Amino acid sequence: MAKPTAPVLDHIFSFRDLFRRHCLLAWFWSVLSVLLLVKLLLVTGLFIGILADRGRLTLDIPRADVARFTALTGLPAGVQADPVPEAAAGDQAKPADPDAAAEPVEPPKATVPDTIHVNFSEYGILPSVWRSRNAWWGDYLGWLYRHTDLLQSNILASITLLLTGAMLAIARVACLSQLRRHTEEAALLAVAPSRRNVHRQALRLGPEDLDGSTLRVAQELFVHDIETVRHNLARWIETDIRFVLELICLGVIAVSIQPLLSAQFLLLLGVVWYYLESQDRRNESERHLAADRTALELKRQSDRFQSARLIRGLGIEQADHEHFASDLLKLHDLSRKQERATNHAHHRQSRDMAAAGVMGAFLLFLLTNHILLENGQLSIVGGSVFVATWILAVPGVRALRSRTSVRHAANVSAEKIQSYLDRIPSVSQAVGARFLQPLGSSLYFESVTFKSPAGRVLLNELDLKLEAGRTYALVSIDPLESSALALMLPRFIEPQKGRILFDGEDIAWATLESLRAETVHVGADELLLPGTVLDNIRGGRANYTLQQATDAAKLTHAHNFIVKLFDGYESVLPERADLMDISQRFRLGLARAMIRNPALLIIEEPQTNLDDDTKALLADAYERICRDRTVIFLPRRLSTVKRCDHVVLINEGRVAAIGPHSKLASVSPIYKHWEYVNFNKEFRHQDNF
Repeated sequence: MAKPTAPVLDHIFSFRDLFRRHCLLAWFWSVLSVLLLVKLLLVTGLFIGILADRGRLTLDIPRADVARFTALTGLPAGVQADPVPEAAAGDQAKPADPDAAAEPVEPPKATVPDTIHVNFSEYGILPSVWRSRNAWWGDYLGWLYRHTDLLQSNILASITLLLTGAMLAIARVACLSQLRRHTEEAALLAVAPSRRNVHRQALRLGPEDLDGSTLRVAQELFVHDIETVRHNLARWIETDIRFVLELICLGVIAVSIQPLLSAQFLLLLGVVWYYLESQDRRNESERHLAADRTALELKRQSDRFQSARLIRGLGIEQADHEHFASDLLKLHDLSRKQERATNHAHHRQSRDMAAAGVMGAFLLFLLTNHILLENGQLSIVGGSVFVATWILAVPGVRALRSRTSVRHAANVSAEKIQSYLDRIPSVSQAVGARFLQPLGSSLYFESVTFKSPAGRVLLNELDLKLEAGRTYALVSIDPLESSALALMLPRFIEPQKGRILFDGEDIAWATLESLRAETVHVGADELLLPGTVLDNIRGGRANYTLQQATDAAKLTHAHNFIVKLFDGYESVLPERADLMDISQRFRLGLARAMIRNPALLIIEEPQTNLDDDTKALLADAYERICRDRTVIFLPRRLSTVKRCDHVVLINEGRVAAIGPHSKLASVSPIYKHWEYVNFNKEFRHQDNF
């Protein structure tokens, strides 16, 4: 039997990571916040005790406990003797018997009292100290009372407890803030490898992304899914580090105050927890079932639209419409059920609040029973601390309830990320690949077939031979077809069948470095690289000099606007990228390509309206860069098409026509259609130069 696979989230953050790096610091702040919470509860109880008792303590202490009272409080116990009992009313003095011998009469003995009467007033927290003598914190409280004069009078004790409580609360807030900071930092560090992996995978899969779908997936994962993992992971870490420890501590305090009452309340908590979890599972199941039924009914009714021809042919439109109307009522009923199920599933907070109200009422009933009806088993101070303990436990209980759903949400996003990372690029360097010489004589596409990831055939047994040293405009009715053919040259994508030959050499057996050094692609609107303008032109290679970069920029007329920047070639990008429009970024991309002096250049023009000055600059730049090299344009302007030596028209995955623009415009109906669709009269008037 196969072992169940571990959740993907465990590869991002495992249980052992709870005791590493920032989580260890989070544990430290969690323990410190719990200790402060215990002291805060103690201070709260003492303050409530002063309000309830007003520092008065009146009781009769058994003589055996007098020494304990003095040792605990440091106060002497006052003594008030009980009055001597009078002679019984029925006892009458007998007359003296003169004949009887006189007996000595002993004086009456004083009665020693069995209890000591104690009466103290305005003695601060003294009543709470004595009532807590049998609790585990009693000795600590007595020591505090004996050594702190401020706690021995009502006014000073009240002020001291208020100030101490405020300082403890502030310190606890600071501890919790540090705890959250470290849990957030732990979550950030946990997802950092995923961010790097998504970026690395985007670099691997991006070149073969024809329609931008892969890029959109990567951006969605990076922006939303990884953030979902980070947010939920931070909540999960905080729950395990903070609330579990906090609930254990609060449970110990509650049990130490009143074990039976705590057991009763925990039993009720377990019953309510089970009920809420059962309701959540049931509501979620009903929601999914209602959604599936509604979707199925919607599809069934929409499928009836396909019978329009049959219905019209039989002449039963009215009957079919009436039948459809009756079915529509069924659909509306299913939609209402789905809406109710969705509302029930989404009203979890309301159910939690109702359950909290029920438990609070039950808790108050139990407290009233113990305080009022059972001979004061539980004092008002103890009851107040007990209530405060359970109130403080509410956030922890809610966090534990949502722990599973939080982890599930993080794991769902983690699975989407892992699915993307598991995708294998279609292009890789062959074993034993050899260095490829620059293109010198011919470029040949031999029976090239390519299908998109969605299974759509873009190129179908395409054959095309191009002479080196010329300029070509690669166009198609479907832009993806020409883009696919162009992107095969630097091997950004790979044909499923056929091969591409540079001077008779199959580029599939060439090293990617040598191929892409001589085959450069310039995108329509490429983003700027981090760094300076000079770094952008160098393309990450520091071996190019400033003079070489300047010459390349002058060749493409990028030098004109670069020198106008604040720091010229040392201007930092992309922080100052807002200073460049799309035509300037395009010319900067041309300069980046020209500094490498490739034998084959692929230029994808930006689809944007240009002013006359920019058109003139680009026209001159094209004249310069097209000399003595093979240039393939993916044109967006008619003027570029006319300038090329040949136009290659692709239609339905094959070469439909090839030749100069003037020839194809007169002999090829498909080319005429392409020209009309892409360059209508208004656009041609604007862009022709």
